[in-house]
Amino acid sequence: MANNKECAVEYIEGGLGKVPGFKYAALECGIRYPDRIDYAVIVSDVMCNAAGVFTTNALAAAPVRLCREKIMYPVKAILVNSTNANACTGRQGYNNARFLTQDIAEKLGVHERSVLMCSTGIIGVQLPEEKMSASHDSLISSLSAQNGELVSKAIMTTDTVPKRRAVSFATSMGSFTLAGTAKGVGMIAPNMATLLAFFVTNAPIDKQALNSIFKQAAAATLNRITIDGDTSTNDSAIILSPVSDAPLESSADLDSFKDALLAVMENLSEQLVRDGEGATKFIRVLVKNAKDDDDAELIARKVSESVLVKTAFFGEDPNWGRVAMAMGNAGAEIREELLSISFGGCTFLERGVPKENSPEKIKEAMSQKDITVTIDCALGDGEALFMTSDLSYEYVKINAEYST
Repeated sequence: MANNKECAVEYIEGGLGKVPGFKYAALECGIRYPDRIDYAVIVSDVMCNAAGVFTTNALAAAPVRLCREKIMYPVKAILVNSTNANACTGRQGYNNARFLTQDIAEKLGVHERSVLMCSTGIIGVQLPEEKMSASHDSLISSLSAQNGELVSKAIMTTDTVPKRRAVSFATSMGSFTLAGTAKGVGMIAPNMATLLAFFVTNAPIDKQALNSIFKQAAAATLNRITIDGDTSTNDSAIILSPVSDAPLESSADLDSFKDALLAVMENLSEQLVRDGEGATKFIRVLVKNAKDDDDAELIARKVSESVLVKTAFFGEDPNWGRVAMAMGNAGAEIREELLSISFGGCTFLERGVPKENSPEKIKEAMSQKDITVTIDCALGDGEALFMTSDLSYEYVKINAEYST
C-alpha cells in the first residue's frame, strides 16, 4: 500500500478544501428531488492540466462523451450534478450538457472547452437544463475554498456518507497537497472508472506525466473494487493540476506525487466498498503465488464479482467451494493439488485437501465484519488484491426501488 512506504506522504484532516488554488460551490437545484444538494462546481484559480479515466460502457452518457472531447485541453472547471445521469438521452442530452458547460465557461470568462461536466443518477431522463442554468449565477457567486466539503455531499446518490481524503507530500520543490472525493456504492465494477471521483492538487505536473501516473494509480485502486459487477454509463475519474512552466520533473518528485495519489485513491476505494449498498461485510480477496500478476487479477476479479460468493459471506456460510467454483471460471491457470483457500485466517483447503475446523473457529472467522479471503495458487509469484462487499437483502431492496 502506498501510504505504508518510506515516503513523505502525510494524511491531513479534510478533503478538497485543503488544496490551495481551488474554489468550490454547491447548492440545492431541485434536479430530481427538493431539499437536496445536487449541483456543484469545482473551479481552479489557474488553468489546469487534466487527466481522466472513463467508463467502458458502450452507452456512455452525454457528459462522458463531452469530457472525452475536452480533456485534452487545459481545464478551468468541472460542473457536476447528481440524481440525473443524462444517459441514453440522445442529441438533446448532449446539447443540454454542452449548453450548461458553455454558460459556466462564459461566466468564468474562459473558452467553453475549458469546462468539463460529470453527471450521476437515474438513466433515461433529460436534465432540467433551464432550472440548472438559472442557478449558475448563485453557483459562481458562492465560490469558496471552504465549500469543498459540499461537493462531496452534492455528488452522492445512494451513498450514506460523503467520501473525502487529503494528503500532503514532500518534493525537492517543497510540500504540496492532493485531495480527492468520490461517490458510488452501487453499479460498481472494476472496468474503469467505477464511479465519480475528483482529485485536485497544487503540485504542477505536466500533461504527459499526469496522464500516465493517473491511469496507473486508478488501475491499481479504483479499478480493483467491485460491489455488484455492473459498470455504469457515467463512470468518470478526473484529476486537475495547475499548468506551470516549471512542473515537477525528477523521478523522485514524480514518485512522491504518485505515492500521494495512490494513498488518496486507496483510501477512497476502501470507503466506497465499506459504504456499498446494503453491505454488512468488507471483504479483501488476496490472490498470491499465481502464475503471474495477470492470472492473479483474473482470479481476484472473478471471486470478488461472484454473486454466490458474496451471498455466502452475507449468510456467514463457510462455503469455500463457491470460491473454488469462481476461480475455475476465471480463465487463469490453476492446479487443484496445489491450491489453498482460507477465510479470515481459517484454512478450508490446503494443498488441494479439505481441512477440518472446529465449529467455534469457523464461526469466529465468518462473523468478522472485515474478512480477508486468501487464495494461494502455489504456481508462481503473481499477486493481486481486490476489495468487495457482501450481497444483502438491503441491496435488493435499494435497487428494486431506485427509479421510483
